[in-house]
Amino acid sequence: MAGKTTLLDVLAQRKTEGEISGAIHVDGRILPLAFQRSAGYCEQADVHEPLATVREALEFSAILRQPKETPRSEKIAYVDTIINLLGMSDIEHALVGRPGNGLNVEQRKRLTIGVELVAKPSILLFLDEPTSGLDSQSAFSIVKFLRKLADAGQAGKSSSVCPHCLQRSSTRFSLAVLVTIHQPSASLFYEFDNLLLLAKGGKTVYNGPIGHQAAQVKAYFASRMAPCPESANPAEHMIDVVSGHLSKHQDWNRTWLDSDENRELERELEELEHEARSRPAAYDEQGEEFAASLWEQCKVVCHRNSVSLFRDTEYITNKFALHIFAALFNGFTYWMLGDGLTDLQNKVFTIFGFIFV
Repeated sequence: MAGKTTLLDVLAQRKTEGEISGAIHVDGRILPLAFQRSAGYCEQADVHEPLATVREALEFSAILRQPKETPRSEKIAYVDTIINLLGMSDIEHALVGRPGNGLNVEQRKRLTIGVELVAKPSILLFLDEPTSGLDSQSAFSIVKFLRKLADAGQAGKSSSVCPHCLQRSSTRFSLAVLVTIHQPSASLFYEFDNLLLLAKGGKTVYNGPIGHQAAQVKAYFASRMAPCPESANPAEHMIDVVSGHLSKHQDWNRTWLDSDENRELERELEELEHEARSRPAAYDEQGEEFAASLWEQCKVVCHRNSVSLFRDTEYITNKFALHIFAALFNGFTYWMLGDGLTDLQNKVFTIFGFIFV
């Protein structure tokens, strides 16, 4: 295990087990109380309410997670923007369904990303292996979509991707998109700007720019007697070098720690942190833990649950059948009761029978 998902969970403050050491800073500052709602997190498993439509799933996230000061009409308008960006206008009123019966894998992955985007995360957008389970064409489509987000200014200054952790960057806004991906094809690998390569145990092997057609990362390994063949996939070659048959038992983590590239990176990070502390934070440091009030949460969640139950025809049919059968059974079992002691007991038992159902 390289530790991709574990690293992402720790950075997103979602890891509750085990021992975690070190410090996590955003803009050179300790994480604020509202960090988790200021950051989006797309899990590897696409978990959605199967009886909600695509639009309803996005509106649910937008209403509950955007700041309470934002008018509802503005939240819905932003949902329209994200639907167009996702290219899901033709299926916005389709039920999400369950895997194999509803949206296909790629559409569900796009919806997962959209649910986080409509919340307008102000710090980070995490994606855990968004290409897992997709065919090559769908995987390329998702990665190109992430590139489209970055080019549209949805990404921030830094992020990280690899075959083991890939990273996408842009400089328009402070939001960064950080993605983990396992053994991408060469075409996917070339779409990213920066790479954090992890070896077994989560040890850093490389952390820096990829370069055009992976020129910089190839040069790093070539200078350490591990050149990448012209026809080889750089991502697969690096895995073979770090932990495969080309490793030659070399400690690549120690090689990285002793490298000039690592020292330059540490110096650059110190400068970035010092610079970040000298300017106002790019996010609300005093933000509340929850964006919506308790009353708003209750209203929206209860409405969604009611709609879900109403659309669950199997559930509704069973409930109608159960209550009609119970009424007929009790009614005809205790037909024409009198006023005696036994009759009174039967009346009480009939009431108990209805309450029990």
